[in-house]
Amino acid sequence: MSDFQSYRVLVAMETDATRYYGPDATRPAVLRKTDAEQMLAHIAADLQVLIPEVSRCSLVAPGALYDQTQILRPGCPVFSALEAAARQVGTESFKPGLVSIGAVEGNMPVSELQPMADIPLGLLQLLPIVIHGPSEQINRLATTMEHLFLERGQLSAHSATWLQAAFDVSILHARLMTSTDLNAMLRLQLEHHGFLPIWELLDAALYERVEPLTVSTANGKTWRWEAGAAHTTFETFDYWASEGAGAEVAADRLALAAGYAEWTRELRQYLVTLRAHGLAVRLVLPESTEPLTDSFLTEVSADAAEDDHCVVTEHQFDDLGTIAVTVVSGARVENWYPLRPRGLNDMHVRLRQQASAEQTVAFPGTILYDQGTRRLRPELNRASRVH
Repeated sequence: MSDFQSYRVLVAMETDATRYYGPDATRPAVLRKTDAEQMLAHIAADLQVLIPEVSRCSLVAPGALYDQTQILRPGCPVFSALEAAARQVGTESFKPGLVSIGAVEGNMPVSELQPMADIPLGLLQLLPIVIHGPSEQINRLATTMEHLFLERGQLSAHSATWLQAAFDVSILHARLMTSTDLNAMLRLQLEHHGFLPIWELLDAALYERVEPLTVSTANGKTWRWEAGAAHTTFETFDYWASEGAGAEVAADRLALAAGYAEWTRELRQYLVTLRAHGLAVRLVLPESTEPLTDSFLTEVSADAAEDDHCVVTEHQFDDLGTIAVTVVSGARVENWYPLRPRGLNDMHVRLRQQASAEQTVAFPGTILYDQGTRRLRPELNRASRVH
């Protein structure tokens, strides 16, 4: 009996992403069984014109489109689910065929194949396909596809038009590619924008790297892949400005604020991208090994509160929104930092719970700090009182 294996390919569709946002936003449709069968028949026809030998293999595909952040995740759950379906076909009396997986009332029969509703969609939408057959045949096809898809992988106009109508998307371009092509494309994109270390961490996760990996960002921040997670330190402004990455930055009116904002921007970009791809991320404080598990961090300032301080000061910078909130509680000054998307909401809930009628709130529109101590400070009580 021959050995059998699968090979991963995709139809990559460049779509009009503006349709996914705004008051009339729509997401790609999920196809029912009959439509999924027609979909796969169209793609199989294009594949067989390009590589006739494909007809001697089975094709397995879902009636759904996915963002690349759902395709490129640890364990590749979408492809793994398709490969599991391919293995169920059996090998004792293998017969080539088309195995399409459709939805019932918008829900795929396998949870791993359900498009994630909370992912912000990009212009690239992907239709994954598994080609399954005897190992010797699949190995030959893999080599052929790696070359032919780059040169002649564009989907036929007929198939692209059908897919556009079926999925209710606006397709600008559609082509076949291998999963290796997709990985390489993402690497080029990230490298072009100065985020190659993100790719290195993602690559370590996708291929389940066992050995530790250390990378450095454009701003010199260190990330480490170890024990199935991406690790890095979180520096509060007070630590960053005095002992951390900003210790050598001049303490003038704008330099420290701009420097910490840039440090925060890069950290958030890494966190958002890595988490979007499903990587486990571990933030720790400097000189600590305990991960920060809460949605926001509370730091007790070394400075004491004064009578003319506002109770709440939201430190913001340009388009970053809130970077930290300084809260005066009695004689104590605390700095709160959002660590997750829900962190700012959780901080505001906490503030409402401990609010008093005399609470004053300030929005200085920048990061306020004392140039001498290089620490965050509350705004002076010149803001309007909030009841």
